[in-house]
Amino acid sequence: MKHDQGNKALCVLNFSGRYGGAEKRYLTLFRSLMNSDKDYCLIVNTKLYRLFLNNGILQPHDRIILFNDGGDGIPKEKKGGKEPPTHKKDRFHSLKQFLGGWKYFLKTLVLWFRFSWFFIRQVRKNKVSRIYGVWQGGIWTWMWCRLLNVELFYSVNATGKLMVEKTIRKFFDSQYYVLRHAQLLDFLSPSLPDEYFQALGEKHFRGRKVVTPNSFIDYTHYFSTPQKQPWVVFLGRLEPVKNPMLFLKGVRVFQEKYPDIQARFLVMGTGAMLSEMQQYVKKFQLQDVEFTGLHPRPWEVLQQSSVFTSLQKGENYPSQALLEAMACENGIVATDVGNTRRLVTDKEGFLVNEAPEKVADAFYAFLSKPNIRKEFGAKAREKAMSEHSLERFVEWFDTLMERPNH
Repeated sequence: MKHDQGNKALCVLNFSGRYGGAEKRYLTLFRSLMNSDKDYCLIVNTKLYRLFLNNGILQPHDRIILFNDGGDGIPKEKKGGKEPPTHKKDRFHSLKQFLGGWKYFLKTLVLWFRFSWFFIRQVRKNKVSRIYGVWQGGIWTWMWCRLLNVELFYSVNATGKLMVEKTIRKFFDSQYYVLRHAQLLDFLSPSLPDEYFQALGEKHFRGRKVVTPNSFIDYTHYFSTPQKQPWVVFLGRLEPVKNPMLFLKGVRVFQEKYPDIQARFLVMGTGAMLSEMQQYVKKFQLQDVEFTGLHPRPWEVLQQSSVFTSLQKGENYPSQALLEAMACENGIVATDVGNTRRLVTDKEGFLVNEAPEKVADAFYAFLSKPNIRKEFGAKAREKAMSEHSLERFVEWFDTLMERPNH
């Protein structure tokens, strides 16, 4: 059965007030689909929509269906500090965490009821018969898709922390049920299916399984300036899975080992580890380290920077930020994990283990010998542009959404 105009939708939801590579990837995809006059609509929450209006990835369009999530998203559960509490404080802290968790759940439940009523009305109004869900765009909709006889294709992005809890308090942030009930699962990298099969058992997954063929970005703003600056960049969420402390440890070794090489070190992002990282910089008196926060136009930095680091613990593929840096001809320093070599091999950058000394030596190689950076950078851009194009993904995605799901 060929789908008629107007009955395919992307549902991209994130109520946290932040976003990651998945949201960026699929909202870039939607903009491209609209530029090609494809017959899709987008269901998105207003907070996420405004974030992507501000960074230029989205533009107003009559096919965008906005759910008003109150602007600020769902309040976060607060985490305690690292100082060991006393026995009395420990009991109080545990109680506070317990009550805070249920408060979060109840607030989320109210928001979910609001969204559910909105979602059902919009699906019926727009005669949507097939949805591609991203993150909460699948987690929050799978049961209504079943009720309304709407096919749900779900993008499986999470690696490392799989988020498949079955507890009631984690219901609105867990992929457990959508992984079971979606008609199709689109795994973002070849290694992901095995991770989930090991965690849940292969019988848990009833739907058809495919693997996204390539990563992509919109390359419009991503190119190199003629004159590079001695800037070394970490760009990503400041969370353990992204391994940002390895970046700072590499900076520390670099400044101790190569004091004559001047460089500026930029940490671009926000997250739970920000305070810990700032304290580390102060403790070891690291020089020229700047925390920029979430930069709305990262290309303004990457066009000029010389070195980019992608130091994730388990997987660097299909990192949006890594592709952006490759397109800007940065010298790439990446941990040799997972499917990273689908983006970066020894021809496009330095692949390292999690030793700060190796990271520091890679910094030195690129900063002290600009010709090496230039050679590697040119090859990185060529690979990104040829193998990880938006056009290639759009063609694959449109075919996936059009054909019968057999």
